[in-house]
Amino acid sequence: MRPFAAIIILLLGVSFAFSQKRRTPTKKLPDSVPVKAGTEVREAALKLDSGSVTGRTYINPTLSFQVTFPDSWLIPGPDYEAYMKSAGFDLHTINSDALGPLAKKQFAKNVTVLLTAYRSMPGTPDNTFVLIAAENLSAVSQIKDAVDYVDVVRQSLLRAKLPAGFKVGETDAEKLGAMQFAFLDTSSGTQKRRLYATVRQGYALLFTVSYVKEEDLGTARDVLKAGDFFLPTSNVGD
Repeated sequence: MRPFAAIIILLLGVSFAFSQKRRTPTKKLPDSVPVKAGTEVREAALKLDSGSVTGRTYINPTLSFQVTFPDSWLIPGPDYEAYMKSAGFDLHTINSDALGPLAKKQFAKNVTVLLTAYRSMPGTPDNTFVLIAAENLSAVSQIKDAVDYVDVVRQSLLRAKLPAGFKVGETDAEKLGAMQFAFLDTSSGTQKRRLYATVRQGYALLFTVSYVKEEDLGTARDVLKAGDFFLPTSNVGD
């Protein structure tokens, strides 16, 4: 498996892990970095709206948040990656074929990719992208908060057959603006990824940052820090 393919493992999250009947880790972070407010899992997830983009701002009414990317960043339409792939360019964001038919099926059922934003034109060397996704947790009662979620993702990574040199960090948490996120760092060579997670409305809300330069991670952190995660909730389409 090529190093970039590991991002699909991060995004497969807990549904695939629990389908393998693996035990949920019990490790918790110290009370000094809680991930509690707004993170309780509902018994049934709301119907998920795909959200909308205005300028460089992505808004999701179901998950009640919006984030704004720098003016220089690119937010292509939902069919852009398929178009680029048909033209012979693999953007190395998600390859749901990488883990086989079972994982691909679980991914399609439970994970919705909401947005991908790029620092530079896709295909640029050492580019950075932020992928926003949501995983439906309504059938996974063991997940109570974002720390639980990231713990399970981390354990599934540690049990996977990863490429030589692929490193997995510890479950951690960070307050960015008014929100606290659990996060996990991974790396392979110069390529690094950080998965930020929070749990709300029956979903794990995921922000995966793929980067090489630390300043690009700083930009992504600033995007989350300035985001509004307390918009009125709307169950669109119900």
